[in-house]
Order: sequence, then C-alpha cells, then structure tokens
Amino acid sequence: MTALAATPLLAQAADTLTRSEFDLPENIAFAVIAGLMLFSALKMVTTGNVVHAALYLVIVLAASAAIFVLLGSDFVGATQILVYIGAIIVLFLFGIMLTKAQLGDDESVDSEKRTMGALVGVLLMVVMAFALVDTFENTEITFSEPEPIVYVPTEVQVDDLPTPVVEALQLSTDAGAVTISQADFDGLDPEVQRRVPGAEVFGNNKQIADAIFGQYIIPFEAISVLLLAALIGAVVVARKE
Repeated sequence: MTALAATPLLAQAADTLTRSEFDLPENIAFAVIAGLMLFSALKMVTTGNVVHAALYLVIVLAASAAIFVLLGSDFVGATQILVYIGAIIVLFLFGIMLTKAQLGDDESVDSEKRTMGALVGVLLMVVMAFALVDTFENTEITFSEPEPIVYVPTEVQVDDLPTPVVEALQLSTDAGAVTISQADFDGLDPEVQRRVPGAEVFGNNKQIADAIFGQYIIPFEAISVLLLAALIGAVVVARKE
C-alpha cells in the first residue's frame, strides 16, 4: 500500500523535474560534449605522438567552447575557438615543426614519469573540485532572463518604422513624425522592441566588445604584436640551429 500511495507522488515529482528543472536536449548535448572532452584529454596525455597530442588538444578546446555556448556565453566560446584553436594551437604546431620533433611515436615518452604526472593531475583535480564546490555551492544559475533592452525616445517618421512596430502601436501611416514614449515601448513584445529605432540590446557581448575595442584597444593590439614577435623569434632561433 505504501508503494502504491507513493507512486503518484513520484510521478508528480518526475513530471515537475522534467518540465521545469531538467532540460533534456541541453543535458544530452552536455553529456556528449563532456564525454568527448574527457576522452580527448586522456588520449592527449597518454599518446606517444606529439602531433596527435596537439590534435587531441584541439578537440578538448573545441568541446570547451561548445560548453560555453551551451551556458549562453557565446562570445567566450567564439574567443576560445579564435584564440586557442586558431592561434595557440598553430603556435604549438609551428614549434613542433621548427624544433624537428619526432613525428611518430616517441618511446622516451612512455616512462616512469607518467606515474608522477598522473598523481599531479589527480591532485590538481581534487583541489580544483574542492575550490569550485566551496565557492559556488549555493549559487543558482538561471538561463531564462532575456538581455535588457535600453530605449532612448527618438522622433522618427512613421514610414521609416518596421511594419510590426506600426501594427503593434496602431500608428497611422499619415501621422508623419512621431515619438514613441517609454510607456508605449515597455508595452511592446521584446522581439518588436528590438526593431524600434533608438532601442539597443544591452548584453554581455556588447559590454565585452566595447571594453576590448574601446578602453583596452591598445593593450589588445600590443598583445597581437607580442605574439607576432614571439613567432618571428622562434623562426630566427630555429634557422640558426
């Protein structure tokens, strides 16, 4: 009887979890990407071919970029691909080629040093896991909040307004110039708000882009020159040898 009485409660709890807290497609995608990342990371540190190790690292970095996209940080995901896969990995491959590293399996890699490396890796994993749990144990993450839209009332011609905006505000095409008030703007659907002149989506991507290409443009370009100088230096050193 107890089991029969508990069955409706369990079904209700499972239905609530499925509808509100458990997003099946995203969790499946996360599981697949995380499994691929773990497999590639293990192959990266266990393979005896240094070129294969660099290619496995590409898969690890691409998977981490995909996880950033799943979390809604598309700018960080794109940066991960552009900077790490598009630049750092290329430098690794240049270093492998310029230093004339062995392209096949290197028997010297398969030695007792793997045990020490495994112990250090496990220790780092434990420390990082403890730090993350201790820091974010009670943190709640929400993904449903839309990006805020800032609106500055602007006088515009009705003929210049998109059709959805005109229909939503029930404006007459003969009205000429109009100024949409803040109250009327707030009453619009978010998708329609984005098309109103003077409206600006104020999100994470815009803040980062404004900071990089505005306030920090000189350090950003200086880092680019520094990476180029490092690449040229590597070529010069390799040619002397």
